[in-house]
Amino acid sequence: MNTPEKLSLLRSKMQENHIDAFVVFSADPHLSEYLPKEWLERAWLSGFTGSAGFVVVTKDKAGLWTDSRYFVQSAIELKGSGIDLFKDGVEGTPDYADWLVSVLPAGATVALNALATSHIAWEKLQATLAAHNIKLVHKPLIDLIWTNREKDPLHHIFVHPDKWAGQTVAEKLTAIRKAMANHRTTLHLITALDDVAWTLNLRGSDVAYNPVFLGYIALSDKEATLFVDKAKLTPEVEAHLAAAKVNVRPYDEFYNYLATVKGQNILLAPNTNQAIFEALQKDNKLVQAPAPGNLMKAVKNATELEGFRTVMVRDGVAMVKFLYWLTHQVGKEPMTEYSIGKKLRDFRAEGKNFVGESFGSIIGYQGNGAIVHYSAPKHGSKEVHPEGSVLVDSGGQYLEGTTDITRTIPLGKVSQQFIDDSTLVLKGMIQLAMVQFPRGTRGVQLDAYARMALWKNHKDYGHGTGHGVGSFMNVHEGPQNIRKDLNPQVLLAGMVCSDEPGVYLENQYGIRHENLITVREVATNEFGTFYDFETLTLCPFMPSGINVALLTDVERQWLNAYHKTCEEKLAPLLEGDVKEWFLTLVKPL
Repeated sequence: MNTPEKLSLLRSKMQENHIDAFVVFSADPHLSEYLPKEWLERAWLSGFTGSAGFVVVTKDKAGLWTDSRYFVQSAIELKGSGIDLFKDGVEGTPDYADWLVSVLPAGATVALNALATSHIAWEKLQATLAAHNIKLVHKPLIDLIWTNREKDPLHHIFVHPDKWAGQTVAEKLTAIRKAMANHRTTLHLITALDDVAWTLNLRGSDVAYNPVFLGYIALSDKEATLFVDKAKLTPEVEAHLAAAKVNVRPYDEFYNYLATVKGQNILLAPNTNQAIFEALQKDNKLVQAPAPGNLMKAVKNATELEGFRTVMVRDGVAMVKFLYWLTHQVGKEPMTEYSIGKKLRDFRAEGKNFVGESFGSIIGYQGNGAIVHYSAPKHGSKEVHPEGSVLVDSGGQYLEGTTDITRTIPLGKVSQQFIDDSTLVLKGMIQLAMVQFPRGTRGVQLDAYARMALWKNHKDYGHGTGHGVGSFMNVHEGPQNIRKDLNPQVLLAGMVCSDEPGVYLENQYGIRHENLITVREVATNEFGTFYDFETLTLCPFMPSGINVALLTDVERQWLNAYHKTCEEKLAPLLEGDVKEWFLTLVKPL
């Protein structure tokens, strides 16, 4: 079926069930960013494959709301679908709840799948609709029309040992129970997949690129129970859980278990799915607060930070080999955006303890680089030639840590405008990397450092500047970030973030430079404690994309010092022509 046929079938089910509008979020019961295949409901219905966005369908209209990362991609993928694009965050774009109110009559009914809807989203939508006498109900209609869902084969779970985790399961459970006591709660449900995996020092492969597995944890002051498919447990994992005094029950029993929970004070994160709230709220007291383990996970311990530094060397070697191959072979052998990504993965796979990519590589040649989260198709991706530029945003999962790096590479003659834009983006990345700030600072207060050079030239980018990164975990991790939006979470020593400003000219080129940085304490005095950033990523920037005249002396000195560090760490692991070429890249500017 194509998208219009799917919409027609959905509308017929809406009519049968007296539903006037249906909302399809991009989520699973754990509210993950990257989803198991069977939960790709929005992508299946609409044809839009981006990681963020949702669809609203009425009897005669349909719209997709997504953010600026996907404006270009969504317009392409929605063509001929019968779904209109609503550019979230752009002036004049209505909030989807307000749009529903404007197109539905009083007395209408809106439905969605509560399993794939956060409690926050449910409460907000319900309040807006109720004010206009419109009802919100749980009715998973996609289940009725997507009857041949593809499920992943069974993947075994494995232990993430203490030598890389830096903290035992017992220590983590004790810390979370202490937070539960502070909230005066007797039970805590851990539902986010990365929080589950981190808490139990386990990893899996149920979701592409993210080393997680499907599971829930029910944690009381005395017991811990993991709900998981027992067929995924190896003897080593069973022994690991037994040693940590963690009980195991089948994954499919979780919602049956919820029906038996009564008289408890339960700590739930507000972004827990609505079905869990519905199952518990009648017979229990629900305390809404961020999951304690989520912040604990974001603040990396010394072992995890050393793991990051270790894998950055391996990843840097892979990147240098890739850049040498790309710049020397382009025009000499056939290349496409897709084949370039496969080649980069091969270079990473040569590294010790490489597990896989940390996300689907974003490789955009020429105008495709302006599609912020572009995904090159296996068949029909653009051929790459020795002219123009290519944006390469990629990362690796290693047993000791996770990487995420972007370099924009001139492949031949490029315009002076491209070089200047590339330098402005680099200036922003450097300015953020150099900033020092007092304890209590939030990401929103630092975001402008990365944008200032672009702003002075009346340019900007629509995406955030930095996201948290996990330790052999999800490449996108909260609760911290660096972006224009207000996020109350302060930056803490040990947090790892990306630093990735960019600029995008539709149908011409996209430029993004990205390193990973970690917050560290730099000084304490009568004015308080101050932090700065340690740059973790190790890979040079292409001199052919830098207009040195646009760099300040301080920026140039930072870049030269960074390249010196790259030389010290990577040169001993490179050989022959690759090493000679690399040494030309890191010469002082």
